[in-house]
Amino acid sequence: MKQENYISIKTFCEHHGVQESFVFSMHEFELLHVAQDQDEAFIPMEELPILEKMVRLHHDLDINPEGIQAVYHLLEQVENLQQEVMALRRKLDRLG
Repeated sequence: MKQENYISIKTFCEHHGVQESFVFSMHEFELLHVAQDQDEAFIPMEELPILEKMVRLHHDLDINPEGIQAVYHLLEQVENLQQEVMALRRKLDRLG
């Protein structure tokens, strides 16, 4: 595991003011990947924006982990629908 591609969960939690259990609960809900290296846990850097969004939902809106899971999946569906609409618009533009 290349260290520069990961951030320590401990470091992330200290910086964002959340408990490590919150990050592990996001992992349990399969919203986040966690890598273990000896006795420390890490998250991939590319998943940082996702985790930061989850932390904001948790702090700003007081949403529990179960609610975050529901919101996350709804946001994914909205994004997929937006991409589908854009693809259909491009098709219409080509035809018309």
